[in-house]
Amino acid sequence: MGLIKDKLMSSAMPHTSTGVRARLPRTVEELHTLIVAEQPNLSARLKLVAIYLVEHPQQIAFNTLAEIAEKAGVHASTLVRFANYFGFDGFSELQRLYKNQIIDHPSNYRERISQLKKAAGGNGEVSPALLLHDFAEGNILALGLLQQQIKPEVLNSAVQLLTQANEVFICGVRRMFPAAVYMNYALSQMDVRCHLIDGQGAMAPEQMKWITAESVLVAITFNPYGQTTTEAVQFAREKGAKVVLITDSELCPHTQHADAVLIVREADVRGFRSLNSTLCLVQTLCVALGYQG
Repeated sequence: MGLIKDKLMSSAMPHTSTGVRARLPRTVEELHTLIVAEQPNLSARLKLVAIYLVEHPQQIAFNTLAEIAEKAGVHASTLVRFANYFGFDGFSELQRLYKNQIIDHPSNYRERISQLKKAAGGNGEVSPALLLHDFAEGNILALGLLQQQIKPEVLNSAVQLLTQANEVFICGVRRMFPAAVYMNYALSQMDVRCHLIDGQGAMAPEQMKWITAESVLVAITFNPYGQTTTEAVQFAREKGAKVVLITDSELCPHTQHADAVLIVREADVRGFRSLNSTLCLVQTLCVALGYQG
């Protein structure tokens, strides 16, 4: 599972506490905040559950205990222990938080997910039309979740940081490279001073060396988190620059170093993760910055 798994698995000794006994989380957001705070105390198996819950909220809402356990790579009893650790009577009580999140935002998510499962089951034949249906429906769902989960105040904060910067540095490698390139292109078309950090030709140190305290670094990084992005975030903080982080999980190791954190849950269809939601968010930041001018 990459860097985040290595980070979370580094503490293999089980937590001897009876768990979290404070007021039960009432929302998914409260639960995720608690998970982030408690993750250093979790055992290795409970950390696997934490990673899966934070990164796959829609699957938690709709899948069975057995399905979630299989995907998370743990036994079903570990899910129950995880729920008990955070004060729930059982996993179904914890799972209700995720279901309520969908209920609180009326949509046809359940029908869409049902259609995806039905299409994936089928008779084993995969046609281009079926793939188009799967990917389109998956991305529609992910874009709907993006609208719900991006807080206006955090989005506004990110735009203000970009507005106040003398120049913008953008870092995205591997799968996030297209999003970084698009943001660099869009900002340059609006006459915003911007620089792309992509590490091509082992030039990352030279690409980031002009970052100053008046700069903003936009770091776009998803699990597994690229080393170039990690180095860019560390260098930006050393220089006193602001950091806008676009990532897939509250457990991303860079969240503690960022001034604004934007979480994106991309569509994952047939083992292929999309970029549509990330590109939508990047486009929003660029156009919003343009309106500030």
